Amino acid sequence: MHTKILRYAAGLLCFAALEAHAQFDHSFYGVLDLSYGRFERSGFYREHRFNSNSLSASFVGVNATYGLEGGWTPGMTLETFLRFQDWRLGRNNDDPLFSRNAFVSLASPYGTARVGRLQTFLFDTTARFNALGNSPAFSPALRHVFGSGNLEGVQGDFYWNRAISYSTPNFDGITGNLMYSQGDNSARGDRYAASLVVAKGLFAGALSAQRVHRDDGIDDLLSENAWQLGATYNFGFARVFGLYTRTRDKGLDVRSHLATAGVAVPVGPGTLQAQYGRAQADGPAVDRRHGTASAAYLYPYDSVTDIYLIGMDDRVRGQTRGLSVAVGVRYRF
Repeated sequence: MHTKILRYAAGLLCFAALEAHAQFDHSFYGVLDLSYGRFERSGFYREHRFNSNSLSASFVGVNATYGLEGGWTPGMTLETFLRFQDWRLGRNNDDPLFSRNAFVSLASPYGTARVGRLQTFLFDTTARFNALGNSPAFSPALRHVFGSGNLEGVQGDFYWNRAISYSTPNFDGITGNLMYSQGDNSARGDRYAASLVVAKGLFAGALSAQRVHRDDGIDDLLSENAWQLGATYNFGFARVFGLYTRTRDKGLDVRSHLATAGVAVPVGPGTLQAQYGRAQADGPAVDRRHGTASAAYLYPYDSVTDIYLIGMDDRVRGQTRGLSVAVGVRYRF
């Protein structure tokens, strides 16, 4: 897939080079997050170790665009996650080389199209509308929706391969998005997603939905629908967040309800962020209850560096309690 992406990207850039008054631009960027602490999710043993995604997942990326007349801009984006704890790429050993995003794009006055490995809209809205943002290790919202197994959360990864997406222009704070993916060659199927995002002054909200389906006559039937409603409002003295997610997995015969609420409050020279999430999954053989409370204090050392202390209390009914705490630094460039 990545070879096809690079060939397509090269074709776009060669075409762009033939156009007059074009402007080439590129950037190298990323997030480096390193922490040390105690990590223990409910039902698992505790570990004391270094970690690369306590506040944000560590990654590096490169983006190249070629601006043409009339607002047409072809481009290419390649990003990969980093793991400092074992000095390897990817979130795990099964991730591809470009594990975060790997796509070619074409932006125009009519919207933006992307083709390749894409982050899902459901992940976008989950990370945006919770107080702990895109913290994979400590955010209750991300933990429940994507990190607690498919009985509770959604099926599949939050990056889709062989995907194509379209985003509308911004219409007075309103943006629409569509995505389709066939998934990996080894587990081909159909994946559909859509979202509507509204940002008006101090308020922002989103409605996101996705469908994941596979029925190849060999593997177990996979058929799941999920939708999510998120919102945030900035009162000045505090910013509040709310998320509600529902899934219906026909293959596993399970329904889940996931809700989180959070707040970010300026305290002294930094910001206190807190979030609580509650998940419930029900089916003929499933009765799961999961509650997670997390809090973090962020001190902005400078414009690109944050020093933080973060903790989590994770509880699944019938399992041992999990307590995690870490101290770390996040650098953005």
